[in-house]
Amino acid sequence: DPRIVIMILQYGACFGTELAMNAQLATHFRTYFQMEAGSASVLAGCFGLMNLFARSLGGIVSDQLFAKFGFPGRIWAQFLGLFFEGLFLLAFGFVDNSQQWYVALIVLLFFSTFVQMSEGTSYGIVPFMNPKQLACTSALVGAGGNLGAVIALWCFYKPLGPINTLLPFKVHGVYVLVLALTSPAFYWKDKGGMFHKAAAPEFQKPEPVAEKDSA
Repeated sequence: DPRIVIMILQYGACFGTELAMNAQLATHFRTYFQMEAGSASVLAGCFGLMNLFARSLGGIVSDQLFAKFGFPGRIWAQFLGLFFEGLFLLAFGFVDNSQQWYVALIVLLFFSTFVQMSEGTSYGIVPFMNPKQLACTSALVGAGGNLGAVIALWCFYKPLGPINTLLPFKVHGVYVLVLALTSPAFYWKDKGGMFHKAAAPEFQKPEPVAEKDSA
């Protein structure tokens, strides 16, 4: 199913990006911004700190958009999470060392929030992609996170880092944005898509529960 392949790549663009950042950020702050190792590690650790709430927030947003728009709302949540992740990653690549370190930190916090949210929105969709093969689908998508880290490190950071320190972040950001734009491929006749309403009642906007007569 090509939709599962796209989801594997999209999950690689969020969870794989998280793994890549865990490997890159401390060194980036230490060498590029000329910081002490301890201070650089603290700033890099702020990226993972967003895990305390942002991944769950992504799931909540997915549920809220489903409640308002039906299943297409979940696809829009996925698109918006990845789009803003790519946008802030691209912005991070434009924060050079002529600026203060806290500018990079502020952009990093927004970037990290959308990375984790995209992980939550991904699994707002995965259980519905192929319910009969749910375990297999979940495993493949989860493995896509590791694949995304390999792609990022070996295609962006290792070959491009020696050319220009910020170039890998910029290219990686564009890569995430491109994958966000593949979200319209998530279409099913019963569930609908980004621009198509769901046909099956269970995937349409839930009807409000009528209040019981107090009489």
